[in-house]
Amino acid sequence: MDHAAADGLLFSRISLQGEQRGRRGLLNLIMDYYSHTEYQPSREQIEKDKFVFFGLIRCQPWMAIPAGILIQFCYGSVYAWSIFNGPINELVTGDPARGSAEITFYIALGVLGVTAAICGPWIETNHPRKSGIIGLVVFFSGHLTSALAVYVRMISMLYFGYGFVAGIGLGIGYVSTIDAVSKWWPRARGTAAGCAVMGFGGGSLAFSAINKWLIDSTNLPLTFLILGTLNFVVMLVSIQFISPPPPGHNPDGVVVLDPTERQQYVTGSQDPEKNAQNPRALAALAADQPTLQVSLSEALRSRDFWLLYVAFLANIVFCLVIISNLPRIIDGLFGMGRREPRPPPLPAYIAVSIEGGFNMLGRVLVGLLSDLIGRKTTFLLLLAIQIAVISFVPVAIHADSFWGFLVLVWTATVCYGGGFGMIPAFVADMFGINNTSSCHGVLLTAWSLASIVGGLVFTGVLNHLISHGAHVWEPHIYTANFAWMLGVTVVGFVCCLFVRASIRDRMFPALPNQVLRLRIFGRVFRVLCLRHAPPCEVPPGGRKRLKLMEFEYLSRQQEQAAWEEYLALRAVQHRLMKEPNDC
Repeated sequence: MDHAAADGLLFSRISLQGEQRGRRGLLNLIMDYYSHTEYQPSREQIEKDKFVFFGLIRCQPWMAIPAGILIQFCYGSVYAWSIFNGPINELVTGDPARGSAEITFYIALGVLGVTAAICGPWIETNHPRKSGIIGLVVFFSGHLTSALAVYVRMISMLYFGYGFVAGIGLGIGYVSTIDAVSKWWPRARGTAAGCAVMGFGGGSLAFSAINKWLIDSTNLPLTFLILGTLNFVVMLVSIQFISPPPPGHNPDGVVVLDPTERQQYVTGSQDPEKNAQNPRALAALAADQPTLQVSLSEALRSRDFWLLYVAFLANIVFCLVIISNLPRIIDGLFGMGRREPRPPPLPAYIAVSIEGGFNMLGRVLVGLLSDLIGRKTTFLLLLAIQIAVISFVPVAIHADSFWGFLVLVWTATVCYGGGFGMIPAFVADMFGINNTSSCHGVLLTAWSLASIVGGLVFTGVLNHLISHGAHVWEPHIYTANFAWMLGVTVVGFVCCLFVRASIRDRMFPALPNQVLRLRIFGRVFRVLCLRHAPPCEVPPGGRKRLKLMEFEYLSRQQEQAAWEEYLALRAVQHRLMKEPNDC
């Protein structure tokens, strides 16, 4: 028995050690996967990338923009899904107002975000044409499966076909196209990315009308076949014009000195005294223009990334829910679903198309604006406008103002599209061009979270109130949802305030006893914890008190002195790293 027990204990230990090694091996594999995010083409591939469209046309940077717009235009057809809800519900249940076809939209966007997060490093380390072709083939397969699903009237197959399969194609194709386009324009990333994602909004604008015309002219299965084939052909031709920029086209990392500082240290200031004080190390640093290498794991662990994540989630949740439910809201509040039925002043499908136009407009205009006034300032402006819009939407509903409601929704849609237009440039500026696809992919899980959780909460609140006696024409069943959306947007605005968008804010040297540092009105404010606190001055008749906290509001001169001291130290480190090892 003793030998048997010993053998059993030994076997248990060996099994446990094997499991632990397996877990560590899997963890190391995941860490290794998320640590390599750089595309390293061979010399032959670099030569091939000088030509596009099967090697027949010499590659030019501007070609990526119209190609990206067309590809995103096809992927943007997912935004017109609300046109399918009524016909699919009627086909499956016999009642266009009953059923769950809208869940397909939530599944597709949910899978999109998860796929983008998982495939981000793979997209970054591979040729954009390779990932783009895989994305469009999978997207086409989702349409074929959806056609079969509606033909056999199986809603679960529709969830799998359009929700899961097409969602995977969306995740791969969306990220690979946008990031490939923005890498061609390092000095205008916001505008370039905005132009590319403009096509996604344009898809909603066009396919709302195209979908309705196809449904009325043919039938649902044939509609999915025609749409899938059309998208496949357009994207397959367009992807041939997508190629990565040559090596050295983008800074290798996050640039330490901005252009103004670099020019100052290279050419010297106009003040002779300041020139004399500038260390030669700073001039060398500026001339070399070194960059800070930020690994993907460091980027994903930083507080700034997750603050930006919450801000992005807040930017999209309101419009994402409205986009998939706009026909239902218009019909209930202003159309045939109200107590005294009447046609709405504007058909719902036209309202959805116009919303797609504002979505498209916001993506390019906000991207351009972020290049001019900065990413963080632009994002704060978007969230502030959305807070105002969500606050006034209930007022428009209670006033029975159809056009007031639509104008507010379209205004918020400009901000919604603008967030998508500038977020790739935002993460590229903060964490480096090599981490763009991966960080962008993880951020898109906020898209999934907002679409699934936001959509389910909206539908759940609506159905709960209706089941307790409310009617679809009563405003309070909608304003109850707008209340929690307003709260989420306010939280996002606060989080965006704390995002350290510039490299200077993130790298500004911290004191050992520093508790908090913020930039307020352009100046650095920090809170220090005094461990060995000196006694405060004793007022007459008072007691001795210990000063535990100290607050500093640095002047611009103090901030500049601390920054130059840090740069000088970094310049020395950079020079030592460049010197050959004589040992």
